[in-house]
Amino acid sequence: MRAWSIGRIAGIPVRLHGSLLLFLPLLAWSFVPLGTGWVGVSWGCVYAVALFACIVLHELGHSLVARRQGSVIVDILLLPIGGMARIVGMSPRPRDEFAVAAAGPAVSLVLGGAGWLAAPYLFGFNPWLGIVADSLGRMNLWLGLFNLIPAYPMDGGRVFRALLSPRLGPVRATRIAANVARVVAVLFAVRAVWPWFHGGQVRIFLLLIALFVWQSAAAELRRTGAAASPPPPFP
Repeated sequence: MRAWSIGRIAGIPVRLHGSLLLFLPLLAWSFVPLGTGWVGVSWGCVYAVALFACIVLHELGHSLVARRQGSVIVDILLLPIGGMARIVGMSPRPRDEFAVAAAGPAVSLVLGGAGWLAAPYLFGFNPWLGIVADSLGRMNLWLGLFNLIPAYPMDGGRVFRALLSPRLGPVRATRIAANVARVVAVLFAVRAVWPWFHGGQVRIFLLLIALFVWQSAAAELRRTGAAASPPPPFP
């Protein structure tokens, strides 16, 4: 599907993948409490847009640190599963990869803490605003912690590889990080389908994440040792 440009932040283009136009209404609707009518729908739209604004800030954290190291930021692409910063010319030094990878979750955790702390005060001003702030705070805290799982290509997988590289070398560190990611992908998939065996529903979103992690880890294993291959985008 086509991606549309929706503006620039700090000179970095931000693009919206076409599939997200289908996902955003579903996200907004999932936020709406039953019986709240159009007021709830309106605030659901605010929540959906604000959540993806937070994802842009997460990717901006990666991008600004990478640009400071001399990398070129192609763009930030927003997808239904989140976002990715497409970076060219990443520094090969493990400490630089560590800094870039850790920047995104750090932004999410700060946003999560701010939303969670501000929610009680905003609720007194406007109950709906407090609910949105609390939901955004919780979601950002979850995103920050989830991204730190050591599963390549998530940020935690990159941090894990950066910690292994000085001792094991980049090739062996990449192989270990990618293999750990494949184990995590299998665990995600099992967790996603487990309710189905007990009469429940398959967690489709988690299953898609498992597939994405597995494919990305496999692609990274194929790239191992190919210095000319560009690094994948930062999620």
